[in-house]
Amino acid sequence: MREKINYAGPSITAKEEEYVLEAVRNGFYSNYRRHTQLLEGSVGDLLGVPHALATNSCTAALHLALLALDIGPGDEVITTDSTCVASALPIAYTGATGVFVDVLPDTWCLDPEAVRRAVTPRTRAILVVHWNGHPAAMDEILAIAAEYKLKVIEDGAPSLGAEYKGRKVGTMGEFGCFSFQGAKVAIGGMGGMLVTHDQALIRRAQVLASYGRTDSKMMYWSDEVGFNYGMPNLPAALALAQVERLPELIASKRRMFAWYEELLAGAPRMRLIREAPGTLSTCCYPPLEIAPDARLGRAALITALKGDNIDIRPAQPRCSGMPMFERRFPNPVAEGVETRGLILPSAFNLTREDIAFVCERLKALV
Repeated sequence: MREKINYAGPSITAKEEEYVLEAVRNGFYSNYRRHTQLLEGSVGDLLGVPHALATNSCTAALHLALLALDIGPGDEVITTDSTCVASALPIAYTGATGVFVDVLPDTWCLDPEAVRRAVTPRTRAILVVHWNGHPAAMDEILAIAAEYKLKVIEDGAPSLGAEYKGRKVGTMGEFGCFSFQGAKVAIGGMGGMLVTHDQALIRRAQVLASYGRTDSKMMYWSDEVGFNYGMPNLPAALALAQVERLPELIASKRRMFAWYEELLAGAPRMRLIREAPGTLSTCCYPPLEIAPDARLGRAALITALKGDNIDIRPAQPRCSGMPMFERRFPNPVAEGVETRGLILPSAFNLTREDIAFVCERLKALV
């Protein structure tokens, strides 16, 4: 059988090996946070933001962002219905209500008009997901936030290095959040990053990320409920090497996406979801939507492709359909993503020949 065509997977070189080995040998005792701090500095420099906090996941970073903005019970946070549930769960952690709205058909990112329709007197924030690495429509979203005095949190989990009209994703709201999970562009195995321009907000997040510890009465004293959300040295060392290679890694992802564009051009009953004009996507997860009249439905298509050893994934189900959340709107575009959306393989070890085979099989089956 043909070797497996993987959905995702990292690019590891001697640089990563060197950084991790150095952290294993020297990243303890007085150096126990050295690589974590180097990673924070590297991401801050990359994005042009003064404050960065490494966390153990992007989910933790999102939770800290919401808490630092004092969002909690009685508040509403507007976000996208089409996303990984990890984007939505932190809203529930705070006791706030997630209001899940529709997405734009061309990018699968938050629909600004749907956001506007969802604003109520209880709305406190907009949690924007730059899904698949494609930047969301930030000008319109930021204008709505300014009009209604709302906070903006950017979930850029797979979007580190992406740009919106020359501005880095994660730098336009109160907070930006990123992931170093193993299927992203730059990986640490696990891990995340919280960034902001606001010194008071990052200090608040730092306290919450470390057990609520303030040492106000004595060493190890906590004044409130906090969390164990820090990122340790070893995954930080791996992520640091990856961040230093980020332009190369993004270029590789974009090259694979360009192959898909070329090889699927004109193919009926399917369309690639592309970055919006004026944006630069990391193309972390190439998204594809099949037509309602495709020869095979999505489930059958995935089964057939897995028979060819192609690891293709369905797009995420709508958050609003999950039992722990309240369904608020019908969201027809998100419903189409849920039932007909696919994520194409884009592991870093794939060749043009691999992607040509994926496209050949897609065209034959769809």
